[in-house]
Amino acid sequence: MNKLLAIAAFSGALLLAQGPSITGVWRADLQKSKRLGPPVVTYLVIIEQKNAIFNNRTKEEAPLVTETTGTWGQREDRSVLTFFNNGKPAIRPYRGVPTRVKAVVEGSKLVVYGEVAGRPDTFKRTYDLSADGQTLTLDEEATGEGHVMHNTIVLLKQDDAAGEPLRKAEELAGVHFKNVKTESLKNLPASEFIDNMHYFSWALGKDCQFCHVEHKFDSDDKEEKRTARKMIDMTAAINEHNFEGKPEVRCFTCHEDRGHPLSRPLFADEIEAEKARAAKEAAEREAHQPPPPGPPPSH
Repeated sequence: MNKLLAIAAFSGALLLAQGPSITGVWRADLQKSKRLGPPVVTYLVIIEQKNAIFNNRTKEEAPLVTETTGTWGQREDRSVLTFFNNGKPAIRPYRGVPTRVKAVVEGSKLVVYGEVAGRPDTFKRTYDLSADGQTLTLDEEATGEGHVMHNTIVLLKQDDAAGEPLRKAEELAGVHFKNVKTESLKNLPASEFIDNMHYFSWALGKDCQFCHVEHKFDSDDKEEKRTARKMIDMTAAINEHNFEGKPEVRCFTCHEDRGHPLSRPLFADEIEAEKARAAKEAAEREAHQPPPPGPPPSH
């Protein structure tokens, strides 16, 4: 009986996963696409799906979709989005930041919702596959830093070999960027290095200029950057010696959205003062935040 229930539950999960078959290699038709950001000459996407453990406690499995995107223009940029295609939310890293992601089938479309932990930032990605399976339209609406951004990417199905540029190993951070000295970061692929930078910013509730000199990111002039290197080495050592190398202790463990970790709980008046300071910093960031760029010129 238990076995029958387990089979029924697994079948139900597969049923929830049904939707457009979006796996494969895709190239953007840049003339038909509308996207924010600097112009690019090549936009590739590889979407793969395999079963993986969804719940470590129950060992429940579900289809795990991995979407790898690469763009080539003035430079190469890559990003990875993973989500379970079973209609249930799961916390997944996206651009280095913990994000609650849920994929659902709505009519003939697959829709992926994302919510960043501790932030009002969200995204909604809608995948609409043409009847012949050769065109995939990705519509994305994202909120962040008080702005709403919208992209529409028209993707055309490609032969598997077309994905080779995206399968090639990236340059390591120590080669790709100037003055990367931290051992645990310099041997990361360049895109993973950038994801780590996003995570540091999120964990401390600060922007890049908290550690970096604006427009001179390789500079070691700021004490915060020199301290950050020591903290990265410290957490790496803690995890290596106590958690078999698993990243159980990270920046947020102590900082909890603050530039400097607390050594004790705050009193009521201190909490109010911190809220006022955070609101002031947010207003200052918003005042200096440039509006989102318009669409790039047609290619």
